[in-house]
Amino acid sequence: MSESIHFLALVDELSALAQVDAVLLAGSRASGLSDSYSDYDVYVYLNAPLAAEARQKIVAKHCQYLELNNQFWETEDDGVLLDGIEIELIYRDFSFLENELHYLVERHQAKVGYSSCFWANLLDSKILYDANGQAKRLQQRFDVAYPSALQQAIVNKNAPLLMQQMPAYYFQLAKALKRQDRVSLNHRCAEFLASYFDILFAINGLPHPGEKRMLEYAELHCNICPNQLAENVERLLAEVGQAADSLLDTVSLLTETLQQVVTTQTSLSWPAKD
Repeated sequence: MSESIHFLALVDELSALAQVDAVLLAGSRASGLSDSYSDYDVYVYLNAPLAAEARQKIVAKHCQYLELNNQFWETEDDGVLLDGIEIELIYRDFSFLENELHYLVERHQAKVGYSSCFWANLLDSKILYDANGQAKRLQQRFDVAYPSALQQAIVNKNAPLLMQQMPAYYFQLAKALKRQDRVSLNHRCAEFLASYFDILFAINGLPHPGEKRMLEYAELHCNICPNQLAENVERLLAEVGQAADSLLDTVSLLTETLQQVVTTQTSLSWPAKD
């Protein structure tokens, strides 16, 4: 898919700024998996603050709509290019990314869900501008085999939350069912799946691709996979929507089959209940 001329012009202007160290394109447009719904996910790495007013002068002339300086997760500008394609510009510095990846890849510190998203984000990004080669050096530094210690750390962190320990999502879903609390059911199901897929991608040695199209990605790329994964996940989502008691059986099935592949098809262990 050819790139938007408005996108390319915007990248050129950002790259000319002294405060900009690098511009990276991430997401499906970098990986070649974009479709008609795909936006531009752009990471602008800075060596000094870049004022919102200065960004507006550049970004606004390439956009038909612009939300400047959104602060919901990171500093970002969100808009729609003149040709109708959405764009997200996220501003950060290399020290932030390097620190995140150091603790993940080199010190094997897992999170609850989405542990390795920053890693995948860097490795899969397309470098559009790299003033001093820092982006390329980071890609090379972290382009390593998936550490087995990190795989085990992600399993240890997330497996107990599926249905093992008292705070596990299984028990939270059971309580929400008794209350017929549909909002809580949806929230707890999303958290269950976040931890579930974190484990699944880890045991396959795949940095986590992010929250979009996870099931499709797993079916395409996971060699180690529970039987009937897609069918069971789709059933769980339908049962949550209906607040059906049977969803607990599906959570149990998903957890048990995941545990089975971990213990029989990998050298990793499934944590015992405390």
